[in-house]
Amino acid sequence: MKDEKLDVFSYIDAACGVLDKKRESYTKSAAKISAYLEKTLEDFDALVGVTYRIKTSASLREKIIRNNLYKQYSALDVVGECSDIAGIRLECRFLEDEKALYEKLKELFCNDAGGGYFYPEGRKHLRLKLGAPQPERQKNGLEIYRIDGFVVLGGEKYNYELQIKSLVNSFWSEIEHKIIYKNKRFMLIDDFVNELMSSLNDSLKNIDRQLNMLFHRCLDSSQKGQLAAAENMLLGLINELFSRLVEERVGISVNIKPYSQALVKYLLGYSTFARRSDGSPLGDDALPFNETLVRFMRWLKDVDFDGIGVGQAINFDHPFVYENEMQEIIGKKLTAEMNDDFFCNTFFHILFSLEVGNDMQDFSTYVRYYEHRIGAHNKSDAGKVRLKFEIEKADVGKMVLEKEILRLAAIK
Repeated sequence: MKDEKLDVFSYIDAACGVLDKKRESYTKSAAKISAYLEKTLEDFDALVGVTYRIKTSASLREKIIRNNLYKQYSALDVVGECSDIAGIRLECRFLEDEKALYEKLKELFCNDAGGGYFYPEGRKHLRLKLGAPQPERQKNGLEIYRIDGFVVLGGEKYNYELQIKSLVNSFWSEIEHKIIYKNKRFMLIDDFVNELMSSLNDSLKNIDRQLNMLFHRCLDSSQKGQLAAAENMLLGLINELFSRLVEERVGISVNIKPYSQALVKYLLGYSTFARRSDGSPLGDDALPFNETLVRFMRWLKDVDFDGIGVGQAINFDHPFVYENEMQEIIGKKLTAEMNDDFFCNTFFHILFSLEVGNDMQDFSTYVRYYEHRIGAHNKSDAGKVRLKFEIEKADVGKMVLEKEILRLAAIK
């Protein structure tokens, strides 16, 4: 008997064909509303960025099946009926900024077009449905600013969904999407996962409060006070996320807080996130702590946590070429033992996942940072000999810890 597709699959193929034909127009419409919002809101200090995406064919397939859309609309009409074919995201700093940004949108889209839709002065082709209560409550019980809209382009209407998200909410939604929405096996352990995700969400809200404090209270204090606040905030986030990850991968509870502290010191002062776009040398003219934090938080939401190989060996593609003898001493000590010491191995797995380069680039940057932190360039000849001796006999697992770096830096 010849295999035949169910009608629903033929329907889906036809619907995806419509999306593919209209994809360029949806992209243009999303770019148009995004450009308008970015330009109009450029003076809104809390706005971090404006981004957009167009739904993929695979995502449309899932939506049609999940929501039984094939029972409600024809294959030719379903794309036009979906409110989120295009997605616009306004990303702001803090939870409290979400409401302020929503109120700003209401000021801009102030002309009533009927049906709950509003448009900006002189731009009737840009619409937002601001007549509905916001924020909405999601199925998971959390609130979100999610607003339907459309752009009229070439006489045709193209729907989009606009979301307003703080950095922590943006990070949270990415994690939830990857762990829950895309991972059907978790359906078997819903209660456990929901409890875990709820706990993580609470932790992120606490991080948001600390970030807010850093911006609104600590920026008027001394640089030392700012650094302490930033370190505490970032330490809480990294330790919360990665201690759970390590426990999940190795099956035992491990205290990684000292290693989290060492990572925070590196991230705030010497990492890619602390460097200016002109590539200023490490340690020189670093970005303000608040800007470093914002850049890091935006990057963190896209980290592939499933791909972090805690407990697995670290192998580099080819030997390193070091800039000087001290870097070679540091680098060879770490690479020789990082697969024999659990904590050192874990430290570099986490560091490589947090930095933006490949593993070899990130390791080279860290070695330069280490050399700078221990002040190797400023040592006397006797100090360099002593430094070499101390590094070569060091416990590699403890070598990366902050207190050990400070001890080496004190060698004359």
